[in-house]
Amino acid sequence: MFCPNESTTFGMLRALQDAKRTKKTRFVGFDASAKLVEALTNGEIQGLVVQNPFAMGEGGVRAAVDRLDGKAVEPRIDTGATVVTLENMKDPKVVSLLAPDLTTFLQ
Repeated sequence: MFCPNESTTFGMLRALQDAKRTKKTRFVGFDASAKLVEALTNGEIQGLVVQNPFAMGEGGVRAAVDRLDGKAVEPRIDTGATVVTLENMKDPKVVSLLAPDLTTFLQ
């Protein structure tokens, strides 16, 4: 099973939990929230595809500035995605995607 965003991933998780099928169904979702990370930790979800919103924002601003400056801008800019699994979710790079430290941005 694959769900393409956070709300459908959470909805499918609830449906699988209600049907008692979380351990019987291979399930990968898109985006992350505290409940979805908890479900990944519990083995109810096998993977979460997450994006890097900071890279998306930075790339978008850079492309806009380049365009305003008359420079060519790629029609498609891949900001990357990471598949988070139980095996890699403690990796510092993955942790920074699941729970970014916002303190430097909120000062």
